[in-house]
Amino acid sequence: MDEEEAARSLDVMWVTRGALAKRAKWSLARHGVVGLLLGGLIAGFALPGPWPLIVAAACMAATAMVVARDRQRDGFFVSGYRSGRTWRVTLAMLLVGLAALIAATGLKTRYGLAWAPFAVGGGMVVFATIMSIVWERVYRRELDGAQDGR
Repeated sequence: MDEEEAARSLDVMWVTRGALAKRAKWSLARHGVVGLLLGGLIAGFALPGPWPLIVAAACMAATAMVVARDRQRDGFFVSGYRSGRTWRVTLAMLLVGLAALIAATGLKTRYGLAWAPFAVGGGMVVFATIMSIVWERVYRRELDGAQDGR
């Protein structure tokens, strides 16, 4: 492969990545589903008896349905656990989610605030929705080469 052929191949790659970046755009409702799943998981811990486990199982099933829907609609699904600049956004969302879960369950069990998981879960819906939007923007910039100075 000579220099010109290599340069053409790189150009094709950047055009393809740019086209994928344009396709990798999800609706506000799709981002909201991410928020509802994470917030619902936390809020589920406020429920009595076996309901927290039932809610957790429902959230897992709903996550599988989102993945299937993305693959059907877009032709692909992008995992939040991929390497790259999006990893920081994913890690932040996971750490805040874990802290929220610990706070919600602690407030409920230690202080008897049965409503705390609902309140913390509601806050997590908003946070996770915003972070999903941020994640998409970081992913699209990375695909389009904006982070590499292109």
